[in-house]
Amino acid sequence: PLVPLAFDLDSVKNFRAVVPGIVYRSATLDGLSNKDAQSLLDGSTLGKPLAAVIDLRNEDEIRKGKLDRGDGADFFYSSLLDRSTTDSFGSDAPVLIHKPLLRDVNAFWEEAIGRMDPLERLGATLQTAFSGGALDRAAAKNLENGGPSELYTVMMASSPRAVASAMRSCAEESSRGAVIFHCQKGKDRTGVLGMLVQTCIGISDTEILEAYGASGDLLGGEDSTASRNAVANGDKIGGGKGGMIDWSCFRGSPPSAMKETLEWTRQRYGSVENYLSVGSFDVEEQQEFRRILLNLSS
Repeated sequence: PLVPLAFDLDSVKNFRAVVPGIVYRSATLDGLSNKDAQSLLDGSTLGKPLAAVIDLRNEDEIRKGKLDRGDGADFFYSSLLDRSTTDSFGSDAPVLIHKPLLRDVNAFWEEAIGRMDPLERLGATLQTAFSGGALDRAAAKNLENGGPSELYTVMMASSPRAVASAMRSCAEESSRGAVIFHCQKGKDRTGVLGMLVQTCIGISDTEILEAYGASGDLLGGEDSTASRNAVANGDKIGGGKGGMIDWSCFRGSPPSAMKETLEWTRQRYGSVENYLSVGSFDVEEQQEFRRILLNLSS
């Protein structure tokens, strides 16, 4: 089963299998307790030692997260070899791999601006002459109005190579043990990558949507189904603005958001497999990816 939370990890939210027995997803690991850190490293929780943590966040998010780490998280991260600074190839030690899916911020905003209504885009462009950033603010508003699926498809369209690189790392590291990938909440970037991994190994759309839809209630708080229903009924549950985008517009994980993302992918690229090929993750590599993960999970 892909949805149930069957792990004794009190200090990590949204932790579950993407490919049972080998690939896992979660929210940030910056709050790890000593107990949970040790159980992940020694394999007592996952049934095999940890091989890699793939962090999908940008550097500014990682720096902010470090400020909140306690002893458990400090111990955990000190036990990982950072691939960006250390030559860890050939070592059995678990590694930390940075694969920021939103590294190319310019490409993200170019895609978001390109989706605006032409007249709205023209008006915002003209306003930029009098009010700096008017076009970006209008694009952000358009993104907010589109909800999670708009966020996901803009991200996918602007970063196919980053997505493919993260998937490649999953396959490469899984031969040594368990792999965990995560972003901040383990819902959006992690949810998209989870969908692509599961589609690539032949998981049905129904199971993928169910797995994505579980995030809101596993995270709880403002992402829970109850809170989303309250917002739909006009209740306010607090602010969520960070930078130019009001992130409160993307709370929760309604299955319809991932359904729309899958539909967009197939309409624009013909298939999920074709999308991955755009990121230089070609059909042969996808077949090898599927073979590796299915063999390891059986």
